Amino acid sequence: MFKNFAILDVETTGGKFNEEKITDISILIYDGIKVINKFETLINPDKEIQPFVQRLTGITNELVKNSPKFKDVSKNIFDITKDKIIVAHNVDFDYRVIKNEFQSINIKYHRHSLCTVDLSRLIFPDLKSYKLTNLLLNFGIVNKNPHRANSDALGTLKLLQILINEDLEMKVIKSKIRSNKNK
Repeated sequence: MFKNFAILDVETTGGKFNEEKITDISILIYDGIKVINKFETLINPDKEIQPFVQRLTGITNELVKNSPKFKDVSKNIFDITKDKIIVAHNVDFDYRVIKNEFQSINIKYHRHSLCTVDLSRLIFPDLKSYKLTNLLLNFGIVNKNPHRANSDALGTLKLLQILINEDLEMKVIKSKIRSNKNK
């Protein structure tokens, strides 16, 4: 059993590809049995949050203006995810945004990653939707505050637990872990 998952979710300012900045982050360290550590904060992105994103997430420029900047919490994020497999729903997005944030402060960031969208499609191929909220509802779980980092990270954790229970030998899960060395 893996004992090194960092289930995470980020919300961003929106905007042009690779120019998004984090506004909300939640990281749950899961040892395969329980959450053993947690990090969560709003982040001042030092740029305007797109109006569409403000409506979607409820995160406004006013809400984050007194929050720490990414560089102020980067050590916490770097340390809590060290030697962990980053797990996210659509991990390519979350991983890319975090890596870009680290790159903007001249820190190289490489972690293995695992996508719960990919796993869900393989393990539950006949579902109509693989959006996080819809997947959770399929299993009787309500995501109480979608498009907020902590609620989505908790939902992703619950989904990961379901996926692990369906793949007890971890064959599918192990096969989908990406190294991200060249990303």
